[in-house]
Order: sequence, then C-alpha cells, then structure tokens
Amino acid sequence: MRRWLFATSLLTLAGCGYVGEPLPPALMMPRPVRDLRVVESGTSIVAEFTIPELTTENLELKSLQSVELYAGANTNPFRQEAWLAGAKKMMVPSNTPGAVTYEFLANEFVGKEIVIGVRATGPKGKTSGWSNFAALTVIPALAKPTALKAEALPQGVKLSWQGAGPRYRVFRILQGAPPAVLGDADQPTFTDPEATFGTEYRYMVMATSGDTHQSVMSETETIVPKDTFPPSVPVGLTPVQGVRTIELAWERNTEADLRGYYVYRADTGPMQRVAGPIDSPAFSDGGVQTGRRYRYAISAVDVNGNESAQSAPVEAEAP
Repeated sequence: MRRWLFATSLLTLAGCGYVGEPLPPALMMPRPVRDLRVVESGTSIVAEFTIPELTTENLELKSLQSVELYAGANTNPFRQEAWLAGAKKMMVPSNTPGAVTYEFLANEFVGKEIVIGVRATGPKGKTSGWSNFAALTVIPALAKPTALKAEALPQGVKLSWQGAGPRYRVFRILQGAPPAVLGDADQPTFTDPEATFGTEYRYMVMATSGDTHQSVMSETETIVPKDTFPPSVPVGLTPVQGVRTIELAWERNTEADLRGYYVYRADTGPMQRVAGPIDSPAFSDGGVQTGRRYRYAISAVDVNGNESAQSAPVEAEAP
C-alpha cells in the first residue's frame, strides 16, 4: 500500500510540466516604425507609416494604447533632446497595428524646416523606440489646378488645365480602380497615348514641387473618347492602261483601324463612287469606253465609317 502511494506521488510531481524559474511576463512593446514618410499637400502635412504587427519579443501585437506623432523645428546638427523639447505632440487616432495615414495643418510651420517622428505604446504601457525621422521644409501651399479639360485626338486624350506649377502630376481613373499615375508634366498640358475609343476615363491633376510638396487634387474630368477621325488621304494614285481597262494603284495607308478604300470616277460630270470599300490599294476599272478620258480619285475609310477626303485626281484615256 505504501509503495503504491509513493508511486502516485512521483507521477503527480512529474506531471507539473515546466521545471525551473518562472518566465517573466511579456512586455508587449511595439517595434519601432521604420517607413515614416511625410508630404505637404495643400494646406496640410500628411504622414504615412506602418506600425509593425510584432512586438520586440516577436509576439503578435493586437492592440495599442496610443500612437504619438511629434513635429518640431530641425536643429543643425539634429539633436533629439532639443528637438523633442520644442516639438508639438499630436495623438494619432489608431489603436491597432498596420498602415496609418495622419493629416495635420501646415500653417504654423510655413517657412520652417521641421522633423517628424512617431512612436507607439503597447497594451501594457511600454512605448516603442522612435521611428525613422522625416524632415520637411514647409512652403506656402501650391495652388490647385483648375479648368481641367479633356479632348479626344487620334493619338489619345489631350488634357489641358490652368495652374501655377511649378510641375504637375496627372492621374487616370478607370471604373472600379484607384487613381493611377500617368506621368509628370512641366506645362499645363498632357496627352494620354494609351486611351482607347469607347472607354470611359476620369482624369485629375495636382501641382508638385519635388517629391514632398503637392497641391490638393483638381476636380475630376470625365470623357468617353469617340472615333470621329478619318484616315489620311491616300497618296500616289497612278493610272495605267490595261486591256480594255484602266488599272489604278496607290500607296497603302498605315492606320490600324483602316477598313479599305473607295474609288471615285468621272468623265464629264462630278465624281461618282464606283467601287468600295476594297481592301487592297489597287483597282481595275473595266467599265470604260474606248477613247474616252476619265478622272479618278481615291478615299480611305476606317472601321467606324470615317472617310477621308478624296485624293488628288488623275486622268487616263480608256484603251
């Protein structure tokens, strides 16, 4: 009986699991932000950053007590203690890790070079180290571009607007997609060469100065470009006498949406269409009378029915 009780006691002791000193409680201190970026946008300063999802102990960080952003005048050389003593403290409304965008007024900082830093406090009151510090020289707000217009052209959509620059960034929005940067411009005009006929596009423009200063976005301009542009006029029309025919040939057009060509003929009256649309740049006219003189002209037509002007006329006598 005693042996059985002794064995039971050993089993009980062996089943307690951890042997040794107890582990200290987790601090749940957030890792520092490492991607802080700031830009001046209109009359505001916009800070973007990401709060890491792991603590300094590699544990999952699910919540935050607070996120603090400090903005203060730069010192040359930069001294963190002096900067912090004069910096303005702002509480960022975020209580979970992840991407954060925070905006505050720039007016009190205009004409100054400022430094911005961020730090977060975890659920147990432990505050992270400082983020990377971002410097910004605050300038008077860039003027918002106005009177944005969009015009369909054969080579794309041409945009024009009014603004004071010094440079511009152009954005395009397709249905169901976020704004995408098309490119930059030195003058208040830009052509979107990728636009296709029949598709709805929305455009916006902002003024820029370097990578850290921008105006607020312009109003949106919407356009559905339509193909109302005929092919170029055919050139090189040449008549040759055949066997009871007049043979015509000309240079081939290069438009991607070309459908073909119309052939026009006249003897004593106005030009009349006698053939088309034909695919190849050649035509054999067998409906002629020997000894009569005829005038010919060619036009090009695209798949949307846009017809070019007629080519320069040529004359030939039927054999």
